[in-house]
Amino acid sequence: MFEVCWQTLSAASATAALFVSCLTACHGYKIFEDSIPNGASVPHPCKPNYMWEGVGHENVLGGGARNPFGIDFQAAERAWTEDLCREDSDGDGKSNGMELGDPDCVWTSGAAELTTGLSHPGVCEPTDSDLCLQLNSWEIDCTIGDFTCDGIGHPDTKNWTITFDNTAVPAQETTYMCQIFDLPDDQVYHLFASQPVINNPYIMHHTVVYGCTGTPPSGYNSPSSCGMYFEECSDMIAGWTVGLSGECQRSDDGFLVGKGHFTQVMMEHHWNNPTSASNYFDASGITLFLTPNLRANNLATLITGQEELTIPAGESAFTITGTCPQDCLEQILENPIYITSAHLHMHYLGSSGRIEQWRDGVLINTWFDESSYSYDYPVTNVFDPPIPLLKGDEVKTICTYKSTSKDEITQYGEGTSDEMCYGFMNYYPSENGPSECVAWDEYTTCDYYGSANQFSASVLLLVGLLGLCLM
Repeated sequence: MFEVCWQTLSAASATAALFVSCLTACHGYKIFEDSIPNGASVPHPCKPNYMWEGVGHENVLGGGARNPFGIDFQAAERAWTEDLCREDSDGDGKSNGMELGDPDCVWTSGAAELTTGLSHPGVCEPTDSDLCLQLNSWEIDCTIGDFTCDGIGHPDTKNWTITFDNTAVPAQETTYMCQIFDLPDDQVYHLFASQPVINNPYIMHHTVVYGCTGTPPSGYNSPSSCGMYFEECSDMIAGWTVGLSGECQRSDDGFLVGKGHFTQVMMEHHWNNPTSASNYFDASGITLFLTPNLRANNLATLITGQEELTIPAGESAFTITGTCPQDCLEQILENPIYITSAHLHMHYLGSSGRIEQWRDGVLINTWFDESSYSYDYPVTNVFDPPIPLLKGDEVKTICTYKSTSKDEITQYGEGTSDEMCYGFMNYYPSENGPSECVAWDEYTTCDYYGSANQFSASVLLLVGLLGLCLM
């Protein structure tokens, strides 16, 4: 949070597959984050739904020059004191304690925290006011990164944009909405990239596009409330989540769409409206980039993880593992598949996690290893060359949560205040592999269905998804 900068994975895996991270980031010392109330939950002052990880720094991810709160925190010998609490470091008229959820200056490390009405103690807000334009001495980035991907400007590439009809957002925290759209059916295409079209950033949590087979469910020609699973539309082919400017597949890979493949898709939005505001509307969507110049590999998505989540309150580190065991992969893999990317998905209690590949009781690859997980700054590891996954291998998805901000248990669920533990891996060839191998406690999809080529009705997507790369 305050001092150290590191570069997310860029090293060879244990077997020769190259690990290329899609994000280089600086993250602060987590010990300092734990030394102030809500240190991991400070909102970005001008990017809705984003967190400011480096609370004491001008850099949103930490490292480099300190902001006014960081200077005062350093002067207080990096401790949350009553004087620091009552100080107004950024000069916007609110004490540091008020901004961090400790207005009475009574918080101690490990105690429960107020989590509503938070603001940044080191950035004067609102940032565009005359006062704050004077007090904020550095440029605050309120933009989301530009998206680039080889091929999107090619004359043969078709840009296919789908957006919701402008729709009222319900006055409730969590809403899932779905709408069916047509894709071009004149020929076969590879979907190789996508870019979000965000109409209302105050409520957009994530978007997923599912390919539909056969006749899609009725009632979704316009945005309608939906659950998280439709058997007819269950193949994830594109997505977006907070922190991503788009997704871009490797130059040899794509999802088959068009004639003889997916000609209709269901787009699902998760709206997050924590204040239950009643005046929001949204018409967000996504642009799909399609090429008729077919690539070498047909992609699909494998989901792993654990859906039996019961996270106690007040834990500094609580770890849950979901195992896709050897006997299940024996059943569901006809031939080897080749993992092209890996992404770990949790919500805001997520603090660290790994995705591991085991063979004959030996760890042979770590597909994902993030010691400082952030939902707002998702990381996807891309493998070139891809990593083989064989019949009889084992995949472990390991999620660690910090629940010191909670005063009651947190369980698996679709809401932002609930939690998840999923791994999302892109692979080829799509013809050889399963859709999921997800655990519920010690049971897996194979125990329920005898095959993981069916989606469990509870398996969510979520985004990160599909080898999303922050470009």
